[in-house]
Amino acid sequence: MKWITWQSRYSIATYVLYLCLFAIGFMLGCERLQDSSKIIHAPEPEIFKVGMLLPGSISDQGWNALAYDGLKAIETELGAEIDYVESLTPAAWEADFRTYAMNDYQLIFGHGYEYQEAAIAVAQDYPEIIFITSAGASGAIRENVSPIVFRLEQATYLLGMIAGMMTQTDKIGIVGGQDLPSGRSTFIAFEGGVESVNPDAVVQHAYVGDWENIDKARELALAQIQEGVDFIFHNANEAGLGVFEAVVMAQDAGKTVYAFGANRDQSSISPRAVLANAVITPNAYVQLATAVKAGTFESKLHVFTMTTDGAIALTYNPALKDQVPDEVQQKVETARQQILAGTLEIQQIDFAAGDNEE
Repeated sequence: MKWITWQSRYSIATYVLYLCLFAIGFMLGCERLQDSSKIIHAPEPEIFKVGMLLPGSISDQGWNALAYDGLKAIETELGAEIDYVESLTPAAWEADFRTYAMNDYQLIFGHGYEYQEAAIAVAQDYPEIIFITSAGASGAIRENVSPIVFRLEQATYLLGMIAGMMTQTDKIGIVGGQDLPSGRSTFIAFEGGVESVNPDAVVQHAYVGDWENIDKARELALAQIQEGVDFIFHNANEAGLGVFEAVVMAQDAGKTVYAFGANRDQSSISPRAVLANAVITPNAYVQLATAVKAGTFESKLHVFTMTTDGAIALTYNPALKDQVPDEVQQKVETARQQILAGTLEIQQIDFAAGDNEE
């Protein structure tokens, strides 16, 4: 019996020892698991989210397409999550801004002056979010609301120089969408470029009345060509496609006529018609988004020109550049360098302090 008792005690002691070792191992394991869980389940870096309200389709090859180009550049260069919506009516503007804000978008663009009031209304409820409205005015500045203005005038001045030096008829045309200050300002600059090299040239103006009527723009351009115009600059957004159609029709009839693209490089849209372009580049959008992401964005009126890191540019159509004489290209390049150096001032409308468009 004593042996059995000792054996039992020995077994119990062994069992207790094993149990203690198991408990210690379990506790150490839990501690390691806790430490490892801190690494495994660490919060992921916050995703930079950028939304955009557009007044039309990105297939317009102009104003809306260039904004989408900028949005895609933000996605590529900053690794942002992006989204856009065609926000077409006043009833939708505030709702669309608010939807993005409620879904934790840190930066929201409203690509047009019409979005200003809606942006201001929503922004006061979301002070941590930056709202940016294109073609805005300084009166729209708030702590987290900033207007931006794209000044194409320097580039359109250079287009005017090309037209003034190359015209064979001394008749040059302009086709606009609506008669609004910023569009009119690009036309003033274009005419200034024409006059600087050819004071005898006459520039004709025509307005479509909207930004979508391609047929009307084509009719206006054909009428100008019929009167002897051999270069046409448009700032008519989607309607401007009608200008290109008119130019190709005239070329098919044996006339030497060219057009210029606006806002976006439109060379590929009509390789036969578009000689050169005044372009808003994606750089402008990337500059703004970079500052917002870094927390260095300043709420003010942001103005983009040819001197702001290539935000505005003159581009030639590669398929037609050889049609532009070397002496013309050289003279235009000299003027471009003068603009960049600040020694050539371009006439334009100072509309930034008031109402604006696009």
